[in-house]
Amino acid sequence: MKLDELNAFLENNKEVEWAEDDAGNLYLRHSRFDKPNEKIKIEPDALSKLTPEKLEQILIGGRNVDQITRITGYFSRISGWNKGKRGELSDRSRSGDIK
Repeated sequence: MKLDELNAFLENNKEVEWAEDDAGNLYLRHSRFDKPNEKIKIEPDALSKLTPEKLEQILIGGRNVDQITRITGYFSRISGWNKGKRGELSDRSRSGDIK
């Protein structure tokens, strides 16, 4: 990937935040999927071997999946839940989990 391809990729992906250090290493994070302290480091020689498609796969990599659950007879998208509700879901035991 050349610098102009990287610039085009970043311009078209507003959810990707990035920074560069003095050594030329890039640090990328996807604001939707990564926590604030999670970053992907890409060294300058590795960048030359990347394609825009491969970089997108590294950043998103199957994480763009919406989970649903069935509670009391209806389906609900978890992506619309607040932090507390998601915490309740992770605390629930499923029938296959009980020993």
